[in-house]
Amino acid sequence: MNMPPLSPDTMTAADRREAWFQRELIGYAQSANSDYTTAWDYGHELLELLASRFRVIEMILGAEQVAPHLFAMLHGPDVEGETWQEAFETYDPVLTPHWTGTRLIDNAGIYGLYGVTPADIPFDARKAWVDAVAQQLDQFRQVAQPETQGVIARIINLALARHALDTEEGDVDLQSLALFGGVTEGRVRNILSSGEGGLEKIGQRVTAISAAAWLKGRKEFFASIWQQPDDEAPEAPSPDFSDEVVFVPVAADGSHFHPGLARNGKFRVGSKEEDVPYDTFEEALSALQKMATPRWRRPNEAGNWGIVSGRDWKRIERRQLMSM
Repeated sequence: MNMPPLSPDTMTAADRREAWFQRELIGYAQSANSDYTTAWDYGHELLELLASRFRVIEMILGAEQVAPHLFAMLHGPDVEGETWQEAFETYDPVLTPHWTGTRLIDNAGIYGLYGVTPADIPFDARKAWVDAVAQQLDQFRQVAQPETQGVIARIINLALARHALDTEEGDVDLQSLALFGGVTEGRVRNILSSGEGGLEKIGQRVTAISAAAWLKGRKEFFASIWQQPDDEAPEAPSPDFSDEVVFVPVAADGSHFHPGLARNGKFRVGSKEEDVPYDTFEEALSALQKMATPRWRRPNEAGNWGIVSGRDWKRIERRQLMSM
């Protein structure tokens, strides 16, 4: 069942931490626009990672010899059964925070999705903690090799992408960027192919700096707040624009008309039968503003140029528009 959306502008650090445990781990779709509708509960994947290692150990050293020792490793209040296989049928690592792996993945979720650290991390130790967690997650991914499209891999990618955003170094994968921005991965790919949004692509990823700039305009994004004391209320972004505002048409897929859509030096607007070329963006925009239904040419995800129709109008600062 979908739950009402959270508000990044008003949630404190404590609210965000509670949301990870009470909201995400019990089954919540990240966004109505997201490609991913499964819960963030990673327990079954963590168990399978461990079980696969246990099976290898038994095959190498002998099940009768090592099985009792493997079962003894599963210390904790929720252990039931007489063998590790029986224990795994009821054992839930989400309820056993004493596991090092459980703590690591929970920390990754809290930081990656919500931009906060655990409550017990002293304020002056947070920067070192964030850097250390990023290193630990990268090492865990290399050694444990979780399922590429699984929940654990997604959580790790989010945390490493968050670290790249916070340090303004490296790059961000498209899946994490889509989850941060509350859109589908296909929408992100459309933005990249059209050249709008100022996203700078590197292979199948985008630079952290350009991703951070794009996310500033996304109300769904939980900007990091671990850099400020927990008792400080989140500062809501100003709804006002600081530069001259331009109105541009927006298509059904969310893309809008912008200066990067010139092809061979011309902006082409209008229907297929009345397609008119313009030398400048301003001339083309003026023509679009006079149309009952604005239409313009832009490339799709495959790079093929076609005509799209405007469904709405968007305010955008001229400074940002001209940088696209």
